Amino acid sequence: MNALVVSGCTVAGACAGVALDLVAARFPPATDPIDAGVNAETSAKATSAAADADGAAAPGACGGDRRVQDDPEGVAAKAARHDPVSEELTEAARLIPGPPGIAELVGAGVVTAVLFGAAAIRFGPVPALAPYCVFFGGLVALSIADIRVGLVPRKILYPTLGLMVVGLVAASVVNDDWWALARAAIGGTGAFFVFVGIYVLYPRGMGFGDVRLAGVMGVGLGWLGFQQIYAGFLVGFLAGALYGGVKMVVAGSGRKTRFPFGPGLAFGAVIGVLFGGWLATFWLLHST
Repeated sequence: MNALVVSGCTVAGACAGVALDLVAARFPPATDPIDAGVNAETSAKATSAAADADGAAAPGACGGDRRVQDDPEGVAAKAARHDPVSEELTEAARLIPGPPGIAELVGAGVVTAVLFGAAAIRFGPVPALAPYCVFFGGLVALSIADIRVGLVPRKILYPTLGLMVVGLVAASVVNDDWWALARAAIGGTGAFFVFVGIYVLYPRGMGFGDVRLAGVMGVGLGWLGFQQIYAGFLVGFLAGALYGGVKMVVAGSGRKTRFPFGPGLAFGAVIGVLFGGWLATFWLLHST
């Protein structure tokens, strides 16, 4: 019976991976609305500071500030030319990806097939298998979109969260395990607000889509246990840092290098679901 479940999930994963790759490839380069607002506010503050500095450096005849008014090459024009939001959108427009090729479709199908098969081995024929296959499928699609256009699309993330929550509620009802739902709520809320804090302190370090993804991760990992949350996010940060470090070296642009953080978080989520309990126990035992 288990072999049949694993085989069925693997085939379903292969089909889902190809379909999800096609869906993820439809999203054009864009900027998350919250990121755009934060960047615009930062740009406005920088423009105001530059204008104040320019006025202080060039006082008028009566000692007052001389503001830039009609000068086309003044502070306002320079700030407009260097608006980070406009620069990001312009750069993204140059890098509009084409449709997925055969290699990408096959790769997405293979990865999703392996993940669905691993989920079947991990859970077996139980109600929790369905929501975690949805979780893994969503992580694949979100990672593809983030790699292709640097965006974690809400149109993929929210349906993934909704379907996963419905499946986890059903699994809790069948298992009569309401504490699992409480852990999921705690994990999702806690992870979301921790990442909101990181985003507020350093908004250039990640996009708000990563903050939303962290909340979804917290739900999926929290339903299994707090050890899974610990292991999943730790592995996710390590994977993201490793990928970023390699890209910095390859690109040679240092800390200015922009890279998608979503795939690292997704990798951590998968490891947390499949091996989180074992990893957390191993780390805790060897750290004492």
